[in-house]
Amino acid sequence: MKFVLNDYHRNLTDDELLEDIKRVHSIVGNNSLSQVQYKQYGKYGLNTFRRRFGGWNNALMLCGIAPNVYQSAAAKSSHFHREVTDEELLLDIVRVSTILNKRTYSSHEYNEFGEYSSSTCFKHFGSWNNALELAGLEPYKQVSGKRIDTNKLFEEIERMWIALGRQPTSTDVKNGLSCYTLNTFTRRFGGWRQALEEFIQWIERDASEENDNLNENNVQADIKVKKPTIVENKTFPLCKHRTLRDINLRLRFRVMQRDNFKCCLCGASPASDPSVQLHIDHIIPWSRGGDTVIDNLQTLCSKCNLGKSNLPMDD
Repeated sequence: MKFVLNDYHRNLTDDELLEDIKRVHSIVGNNSLSQVQYKQYGKYGLNTFRRRFGGWNNALMLCGIAPNVYQSAAAKSSHFHREVTDEELLLDIVRVSTILNKRTYSSHEYNEFGEYSSSTCFKHFGSWNNALELAGLEPYKQVSGKRIDTNKLFEEIERMWIALGRQPTSTDVKNGLSCYTLNTFTRRFGGWRQALEEFIQWIERDASEENDNLNENNVQADIKVKKPTIVENKTFPLCKHRTLRDINLRLRFRVMQRDNFKCCLCGASPASDPSVQLHIDHIIPWSRGGDTVIDNLQTLCSKCNLGKSNLPMDD
């Protein structure tokens, strides 16, 4: 399977951009359209609209869509939320925590999903971490990139890609989706685009290198004597595996991208429901001789994976 980066959209016309806003607006079905909703279903980056039309609200109005009261207030640097109480702010911080399914998160993430703004929280509580602690959450710690292993950065790109169901953008990183800063990736790889390119090269590294490692490990694995598998008084013959049971990060990512980062049984995806957790499952179970190869692997959500494990094994 071939992995490629999204093309740059340098030659898009204004009409093409505005038509995509209208398309997403029809999917969402609300009176207005937030930037968060567009990011979930849209084809293009939000910065493209800001550069082309001078702001998100301007783009909405050109589509005949009225910005909501919060968008209008923010655009006018309004003090619309000046009279908000501490209790209202803390309740909204907890609400966003529930949406993100996190015990801690950044002020950038709050700006995306919150009803108010992080600057309002700063004015009320002095700092973002003070607000989190008063809301009963954990302080947010931005991870430094000085001594981070490159594989850790690749794992973070993989995590974001799966959570979004699409290629993560530099805007996603700036908005706090990553536990590392954009500067961390820039210092290590020379830029966000270069980070994505190296990630894909790493995912697509020659299969021969992986096979050499597998063969070396399998020599040791084959030495171990395994007892026959017994299920409900039925004994299955011993199966000699050609691969190890563990699924490495690169194979995991290939399977999920092939399956569009969705559960193969119910279609659940973290992109539409952040509470969804995806797992990689052996179609033919390892205990029945199924190998860890891409054709024998599928993406399942935690609920379907648990349900499958509870099913009786066929004869």
